[in-house]
Amino acid sequence: MSEQSLEHILFMKLKEDMSDADLKRLTDCIEELRELPGVLNISFGKNFSDRSGGYNWGYRVLFEKKSDLDVYGPHPTHERLKAILNEVKTGPPLVSDFLVPKFPFTKY
Repeated sequence: MSEQSLEHILFMKLKEDMSDADLKRLTDCIEELRELPGVLNISFGKNFSDRSGGYNWGYRVLFEKKSDLDVYGPHPTHERLKAILNEVKTGPPLVSDFLVPKFPFTKY
């Protein structure tokens, strides 16, 4: 058993005038990703702070172990998410992947 989990974080610049339909497609796809093996938690939301450097949305995935990212990356649902993001983004995302201590965690 791995002693570290992996945090995969994206800060994104998405269209301010994104339609409700596009937001629903995006959130529905993110919800589907919760079912992938190794995904412990996903969060997604609009930034409310003035300290974001222009990144107006955030997305975070907590994986059980580092190698789960290798399964997630090419997965068809993740590829669909990237396609949706390409339609609604206004610039490239800022991505960070880092290991964190594994704590007892309830998947939700």
